[in-house]
Amino acid sequence: MEIYYINTTEFLKTHDTDFLRQYAGGKEFKSLKRFTQYTIGRYLVKSVAKKIYNIPNTEIIIKNDKPKFKFGGLHFSISHSEDYVAAAFSSVECGLDIEIMKPRNFEALSERYNKEFQTEEEFYEFWTKYEAEIKLQQRMKWSFSQVFQEEYMLAAVSSVENEEVKILQAFGVSQD
Repeated sequence: MEIYYINTTEFLKTHDTDFLRQYAGGKEFKSLKRFTQYTIGRYLVKSVAKKIYNIPNTEIIIKNDKPKFKFGGLHFSISHSEDYVAAAFSSVECGLDIEIMKPRNFEALSERYNKEFQTEEEFYEFWTKYEAEIKLQQRMKWSFSQVFQEEYMLAAVSSVENEEVKILQAFGVSQD
């Protein structure tokens, strides 16, 4: 599994909303933030698929409420939080979640989820794996978590055991 990410703040210094509009797929958005997250996610997935995985047709369809490439066997999962958009790519079904770690009431969360959380990292490791498994749409057989960029938690899950993970910055990947 390979995980690519874009820092949206840096990306938006060189790409404007006119550029991103081509990745909106005709969708309307209630906020600029949601538009930006969605379109940068689509840009990331399509650019990496074309440039890194040599997939010529990167058309995306929605199947069982999950985005997939219409052609080719490459699977992906997109997530975003604050300044980052990330996408996991695998030859098998996968799920990805990224969350900025904010202070939380661990006592209330421990009670709610019937787990003992002592730190932000413990809670966010649990939460991002939980969210990634929802995106996987099946029981996970493998998971990976790590603190990302000091204040984020990133988790990836897979439908097979023993995936290998590489995390790669994707800023500058283009379809040209």
